[in-house]
Amino acid sequence: MQINAMQVSGYFEVLGKHFITSEKNHKKTTMPYVNIKITKENASSEQKAELIKGVTKLLQKVLGKNPATTVVIIDEVPTDNWGIAGEQVTLRRMHGE
Repeated sequence: MQINAMQVSGYFEVLGKHFITSEKNHKKTTMPYVNIKITKENASSEQKAELIKGVTKLLQKVLGKNPATTVVIIDEVPTDNWGIAGEQVTLRRMHGE
């Protein structure tokens, strides 16, 4: 997948998709950047490692991306800070939703 955008070393955003670029031997390469956001509800280190590995493999399989340059970040958001249908996830969990 080629991105027609002005690329600079570091972090940038194109149409809501985030990329990190690197200049190696005067060749610009685009590194996929995936940000997974999950509610902070006891995901284990092993589960997070599996997510990182799985997303990396998926990008390689589907888009031909190099796993060595794929960046995956997992953000855990407190349930008080995550809302669905106008209600905090904390309250939804209390009501069994």
